[in-house]
Amino acid sequence: MWVLIVEDEIRLADLIRRGLEAEGFSVAVSHDGVEGEELAALNRYDALIVDWRLPKQDGRTLIKNLRAAGNQVPAIMLTALGDVEHRVAGLEAGADDYLPKPFSFEELVARLRAVTRRPPIAEFDHILTAGSVVVNCDRRSVEISGEPEFLRPKEFALLEMLLRRRGDVISRSVLAERIWGSALYVTDNVIDVTVSGLRSKLNAGFKGTTPDLEIVTVRGVGYSLREIEKTS
Repeated sequence: MWVLIVEDEIRLADLIRRGLEAEGFSVAVSHDGVEGEELAALNRYDALIVDWRLPKQDGRTLIKNLRAAGNQVPAIMLTALGDVEHRVAGLEAGADDYLPKPFSFEELVARLRAVTRRPPIAEFDHILTAGSVVVNCDRRSVEISGEPEFLRPKEFALLEMLLRRRGDVISRSVLAERIWGSALYVTDNVIDVTVSGLRSKLNAGFKGTTPDLEIVTVRGVGYSLREIEKTS
């Protein structure tokens, strides 16, 4: 497994590098956000370990830029900023997991192996349709009844997951793990607010016509996307 570490604390980066190499990983290191993004864009790493506070460009922007370019390499964000607001911001930018400093090396390795076990997006269909909704996963675009609809990153990820598992009831813990990167740092309220925003945009997108999709709340469990049969 080939891992890129983007960390400006040289001693810490070296400790992580040597520890990962002892575990059998191949490791590359960068000490600033601009170079880190360039390396991640040029090479096919299996995972990234990215610090939040970096020279030239912060880690959150680095990950956000990679995701905007379609690069879905798993990424773990490291930071001394351990409050909930920063954790959510990092995950919203596209990080797959979040590890506050100081951390144990054993936990870092466990999280690294966990995020790289998730199936790559390339294995899935890239055009998803249900009712009047069309999602282009490559372009990160959504059309409802033939008109474009803007979704925030987590709303898009939520819609994509609901479409891929249409009809299934998906628990909040699974949504937190797959969309926010960890069930440890995401509250039910954060998930519910994202679902509410997506539900509102779906309903608005039908522009007065009868909706043919709905997000159903299964109390105490989670959510399900279901098609509505239109009656004549």
